[in-house]
Amino acid sequence: MGETATILLIAVVAAGLVVASLLRRARRGECLVVTRHRRIVRIASDSMTVAVPGFHEVLEWPTGQIEIAVVVRTRTGDGQDVRVLATFSVDVDPPRVGAAYIDPRAVLHTALERRLGEAVRARPAARLTGPDGLGGTLAGTRIDGLAVGVVTEVVIDEVDLLLHPGRPDDGD
Repeated sequence: MGETATILLIAVVAAGLVVASLLRRARRGECLVVTRHRRIVRIASDSMTVAVPGFHEVLEWPTGQIEIAVVVRTRTGDGQDVRVLATFSVDVDPPRVGAAYIDPRAVLHTALERRLGEAVRARPAARLTGPDGLGGTLAGTRIDGLAVGVVTEVVIDEVDLLLHPGRPDDGD
């Protein structure tokens, strides 16, 4: 009888480990996206989901607002070399079943870099900060494309004017 109990205990432990490997839990501020061949097949908005390893992949998707820090080095509208550090708060749209999965943070980061660079190149250096500066221009912007969301807040953390030793100044 002791041998049967040992085998039964091993079987229960093995079954428990298999079930535990199938369960995934979402972290706070995220939902789980179940994909098959990188296509979204199910969205688990509750805290746990079941997925078959090797058949499904379970990935995280941010819910609500995320912060993305962006650094851009470019020229202003008046030809000054600058480096701008900005922090964007973005409301990320929920994923859609059937769509291809992309990492929303990476795609939004790239889109925000491009938008920030365009905004810097469109104005002179003196108008990068302040009430009519970059922050007011980019807040409320809708990012469409592979990942979508709305910029709710922009904080311009730093604007650095880059100096080039040995290069004659255009104004002198």
